[in-house]
Amino acid sequence: MQRYFAHIQNNQVILSKDDVFHLTKVMRAKCGEEIEVVDEKSQAYLAIIKEINPLKIEIQEPILKNNELPSEVTLFFALAKSDKIDFVIQKATELGAKKVVLFQGKRSIVKFTEEDFKRKLVRYQSIAKEASEQCHREQIPSIEFAKTINDITPHLCELNLFAYELSAGKTGQLTNILDKKYQSISVIIGPEGGFSSEEANELNNMGFTNISLGKRILRCETAAVYALSVISCMLEK
Repeated sequence: MQRYFAHIQNNQVILSKDDVFHLTKVMRAKCGEEIEVVDEKSQAYLAIIKEINPLKIEIQEPILKNNELPSEVTLFFALAKSDKIDFVIQKATELGAKKVVLFQGKRSIVKFTEEDFKRKLVRYQSIAKEASEQCHREQIPSIEFAKTINDITPHLCELNLFAYELSAGKTGQLTNILDKKYQSISVIIGPEGGFSSEEANELNNMGFTNISLGKRILRCETAAVYALSVISCMLEK
């Protein structure tokens, strides 16, 4: 069943223009069909289409099932080529991340200014919204930007994990750490060229714990998906 993020007023669902087009023209919805909608308070509802032109959708009942992770998860992802960033935002959303913070690594091939990020943010938010609807989440992840590693400090969590290529090896430490409960967890993934030794020292000084993602050196986008998959699996076991 299709899910949309919407505004609800007087038991009526108000969709954005893009979502109205998607529902009526792409999905070719008909009167009597049911959809799911999520309001600004992250409450999901079952709704029914009463009219098509003009579109009229009424709330039926709340959906009690919650699809969010039990802990808030943040992904710190170093700037990479645009298609990789798009891919990671989409998959991080599907895997339950609450926040994605893009940052400028010393070895990042791609360089962003804050203005560059602002221009791209609309697309990033659209990717996160569509992925959230597709996987039936109650929240859309926020997408943030940090100029350098030092600027990620405001986003640090109770547990902060550092996927460091020099720690490659057995993954027992990672699963042991995640066997405990935390209110919030972050994991940081470096750029195509990896982290510099100076960045690694800075992260350790911030309280990040070095972890291994296996014996093989992964591409940055693969590492992000791998780490979030393990975190999601451990949180929902």
